Amino acid sequence: MALAGDHVVVKMDDAGGTPREFAAGDIISVDLPLSYDQFDVTGFGDAAHSFIDGQLQAQVAIRGYVTTTASVGTHTVFRDAYQQGKQVTLEVQVGQNAPPTTGDPKYTGEFFIESYVPMIETGKAVMFAARLRPATNAAPAWGVV
Repeated sequence: MALAGDHVVVKMDDAGGTPREFAAGDIISVDLPLSYDQFDVTGFGDAAHSFIDGQLQAQVAIRGYVTTTASVGTHTVFRDAYQQGKQVTLEVQVGQNAPPTTGDPKYTGEFFIESYVPMIETGKAVMFAARLRPATNAAPAWGVV
């Protein structure tokens, strides 16, 4: 599920562990797929295939503009946490046609930044793409603000 829009708030720890909220418009999309590995447990006498769930896959993809604002710029936060191999807390709040408020959906988890790739094209804004993977055995989860 890719999230984008005016009422999506993205917060992530910087390399020092301080939560930082990115400015409105700095993040273009956040993809938060949750899927399970599935294993075939079909017996020879079964009429149909049957499966069981294994471990959760929860890789996050984030795209946005490269900003260098002190403390809260996307480049400032992602670059340092990525280069230092720091575990970060990611929180994505989703507003219901308005800024997020109590009771709105919220996705949170602990992650390592697997990749951070600035994309530079002549005559265009500098963008980035980042991938995050879970850092602990506690699965990322949906909750409420």
